[in-house]
Amino acid sequence: MVIPMKTVDIKYIILVPHHSLDLTEANAMKKQFKSLRAAQSNLWIVDMVNVQFIDSSGLSVLMAGLKIAREYDCRLVICNLNPTIKLAFEIAQLDRVFKIFSNRDEIFLEFDLK
Repeated sequence: MVIPMKTVDIKYIILVPHHSLDLTEANAMKKQFKSLRAAQSNLWIVDMVNVQFIDSSGLSVLMAGLKIAREYDCRLVICNLNPTIKLAFEIAQLDRVFKIFSNRDEIFLEFDLK
């Protein structure tokens, strides 16, 4: 018996929040996540390289983004967490919810992107 395989062409979008992911920035990012629904991508990368501070609003908006991504059969992954931000994810146990990579290169290797 031959099982047909589905080849998936991965198209990705990279979001790079700036400095702090607090209430103000979280609201802007939520609008961005909602606008991505119209994009023809199936992988959303949140590169946290510039983020030095995150609060509960920031963590919540990432959860909302994950929910939106799943509704549209997309994957949302996170990379480049600094030690303080990584600790916030661990305390909230979100490191168990999100697929977190050290950098973009790891993501590109994982998903065979160029």
